[in-house]
Amino acid sequence: MFDFLKNRRSKVSTPVVPAGASGTPLNTPQHHNIKRELIRVVLKDTLQRHGIPLSWLDCDATLIARPPAPEALHIELVILKWNEQLLRYAPALQRQLLLSLDRFDPSVDHSGCHVSWRFSLDCGDPFVQMPPPSSWHDVVPPPAGQDQIPILDRRHKKRTADSTVGTAASSGRQKKKPSNFSPTQISPLS
Repeated sequence: MFDFLKNRRSKVSTPVVPAGASGTPLNTPQHHNIKRELIRVVLKDTLQRHGIPLSWLDCDATLIARPPAPEALHIELVILKWNEQLLRYAPALQRQLLLSLDRFDPSVDHSGCHVSWRFSLDCGDPFVQMPPPSSWHDVVPPPAGQDQIPILDRRHKKRTADSTVGTAASSGRQKKKPSNFSPTQISPLS
């Protein structure tokens, strides 16, 4: 007699799948595609912010399922154009990318992301053969005129010889006219 109520209840009692931040169920191809696209957008934004041409790098993202642990994100950065300066700053760029991911998607912990680098076959690298084994042990001095700045120094270039700390020129104050007072003399202790 009340069969129509039984049909309505069965439709309402379907299990609810937990959804991600975008409303897409987790562990679906659509969720993976959204994650990949987010990483591409963040990479593009990071490259633009630091003045790196967009045609130099590409990325590919893969979600790695580890059954006892939560899934991990693997980001593969693909170098499309050879540039030694880009390689010199690759670790810094990698850190900036992960910081940008945290800023764009703060609900996800990106500290467990795996980042790897791959070179495109036609990136234009000039080194086609390995150097002789002895070259790895030779110490190469830095180029003349380019002394390295200590890592804790916040300046971007080395101080010139005429600038010293505490002088009127470096502090921005004007020099005072000499006075008729004699300088303080340190006397020996008796």
